[in-house]
Amino acid sequence: MRTHLIAYLARTGASVEQGVARVPSQRGRPSWHECADVVPGYLIGQYLGSAPEPEEMRPRSRPA
Repeated sequence: MRTHLIAYLARTGASVEQGVARVPSQRGRPSWHECADVVPGYLIGQYLGSAPEPEEMRPRSRPA
C-alpha cells in the first residue's frame, strides 16, 4: 500500500476548508471514495503525487 498526497476542498458545516491530506491506497491514484474516507466532507481534490517515505522507513546507505 502506498500513501498519496491530495490537495482537497471539503465542506465543514457552513464553511469550506482546504488542505492537503495523506490518503492510503493500493491503486496508482486513490479513488474519490478513498479520499472521502480520510477527509470528512470531501468534495474535490487534486493529486499531488506519492508521499515521501518517513525517514525511519528508508533503507540506510552503507559507508564506502
